[in-house]
Amino acid sequence: MQIDHNPHEPSHKALKIIGVLTAVIVLAVSIPLTFGVRWVAELLPAEAVGAFGIAFMVFAAGFFAGRWDAARQFRTPGREE
Repeated sequence: MQIDHNPHEPSHKALKIIGVLTAVIVLAVSIPLTFGVRWVAELLPAEAVGAFGIAFMVFAAGFFAGRWDAARQFRTPGREE
């Protein structure tokens, strides 16, 4: 019998099972999480939700700016981009 795939890689059946399990887990986690976040956002005043949103965006911008600055050390010397 001839093997039609690399024995070090998962088979097509295994990939289908992994895909279905991943979809089920994502749905099982995302649906309650969505309802929970919506419930908390409705309980809080709009100003608090806006402040949390702005704080998250500032944190994300600072994080990416820091990563960009850290990545600069790996550039080729003498080459300006």
